[in-house]
Amino acid sequence: MTRFPLTARRASAAAALLVLAGCQGGGPAPAAPATSGTPDLASLGREYSQCVRDHGVPSYPDLVVIAGHLTLPDNAEGDAASAALRAAPAAQQACQPILARLPATAQKEQAPSAQDREKLLEFARCLRRNGIPEWPDPQADGSFPIAGTPLGDEAKSARMQAATQACKQFWDKGISVK
Repeated sequence: MTRFPLTARRASAAAALLVLAGCQGGGPAPAAPATSGTPDLASLGREYSQCVRDHGVPSYPDLVVIAGHLTLPDNAEGDAASAALRAAPAAQQACQPILARLPATAQKEQAPSAQDREKLLEFARCLRRNGIPEWPDPQADGSFPIAGTPLGDEAKSARMQAATQACKQFWDKGISVK
């Protein structure tokens, strides 16, 4: 799975999940094994995806775990699934109880630590130095305000890919956009 670049789909998938259970994606991380009393996020993601398929979105892919949150894959399949889910409110409603079983830490965006915020600021500075002069600083919640802007639309452009590759030494956990 691609860690960068940003995608508008990823923001809309996060928004769709936020509507359902208050969760939103971040950067790639492996799924942690379930511990006693704690649901396995990957298993819940598969269960949710199957429910969505069973309720009218047959091509909906399995959700993936990124930074302790469930999100759609960062590819064309995820882009199409995000649009299909937005168009299927009955599937969202029917499957919401599955997402309600997410652990509290996966249900809402955690503010970044001071150390992570500094890394995100350096990442933003690096992007500006490497061909994206209009790139904004992160907001207090660690997200970048680019959704619905020209930057949000060029997530897979050559200039964005080159800049994120050049700057991954500062932040390679993925980012949240709003």
